[in-house]
Amino acid sequence: MSEPSSVSSRRPTMEDVARLAGVSLSTVDRVINLRARVRADTARRIADAASQLGFHARGIIEQHLAGQRPIVRLGFLLMKQGVAFYQGLAEALAEAAATTLKAQVRVVITYLDDFDPSTTAQRILALRGQVDALGVVAADHREVCEAVASLRAEGMPVIALVSDLAASAGAGYVGLDSRRAGRTAGWFITQLARQPGAVALLIGTQRFQCQELCEMSFRSYLSERAGEWELLVPRLTLEDEMFAYENTLDLLRGQPDLAGLYVAGGGIEGVLRALREVRERQGRLPVVVCHDLTPLTQAALKDGLVQAVLSHPLGVMAQDAVHELVRAALAAPGQLPMRRNALAPYISTPESV
Repeated sequence: MSEPSSVSSRRPTMEDVARLAGVSLSTVDRVINLRARVRADTARRIADAASQLGFHARGIIEQHLAGQRPIVRLGFLLMKQGVAFYQGLAEALAEAAATTLKAQVRVVITYLDDFDPSTTAQRILALRGQVDALGVVAADHREVCEAVASLRAEGMPVIALVSDLAASAGAGYVGLDSRRAGRTAGWFITQLARQPGAVALLIGTQRFQCQELCEMSFRSYLSERAGEWELLVPRLTLEDEMFAYENTLDLLRGQPDLAGLYVAGGGIEGVLRALREVRERQGRLPVVVCHDLTPLTQAALKDGLVQAVLSHPLGVMAQDAVHELVRAALAAPGQLPMRRNALAPYISTPESV
């Protein structure tokens, strides 16, 4: 960066800093006054420009960037590292942490492939002393809730991500509004099906509160419609691709005239594989609604296997989680209750991707 000659004869302004740093005036204002999050590299560029120009507030900018920002260690315990959804969530959390100006945020992301509640509880407690605040994806089980409650009693902020926990855990929540998601899935199926009939629901496990709520609201929506819609007994995928594949094939063979299928849990890879095989044998496919837009489900939308995808708004979700955890970590222990934020799903259809 080189100083414009017109600035040397007068006092540099915010406009000069913005021009030299290649950013907008509002971005400079956000860095100086901590009004909103700005990427760390962008803030560094602004600080360098302010220093080069001799801008009067350059000291404030440097203080905000470094010495005056406390270090906050955020831990995130997510599920299955190989699943595209959790890979996307991890990237969004890292991005949100990089744009936080209130603190120097250091993120530790770990994964849990075993859904056993005892194992989950042990992993949660093992983070005691290693992080200042925790975000966790976990089943709503007594042992898990007790582990979270133990950390909360010691003053550590904890947020349940994706799936909520019982009130006894004392955790906040940032994730999908599962009731709204389930009812939205019901609306799509009743509107798009060729005619009323049997409808099936696939869930990973009822241990996750989010899936239980999706099932309840989906069932509620269908029950409010005329009696022509029949919701079959829910089937499990156990969040496993092969189990989901075999269960979906068995379902479609036993219900060749199935009107709709709502996939509210994991194992979507196996579900799509089964749907594709049935279509190749000239079988009739139901209207299918599933969760979370990934390269796989986006391709399924374009290919006509799926008619609607209800997604977690990952960017908003990650920003809310990081902001809340940093806010709570910087507050006096026990001073602030953990906030709860149920987010509306992003909706994707074949024409929107």
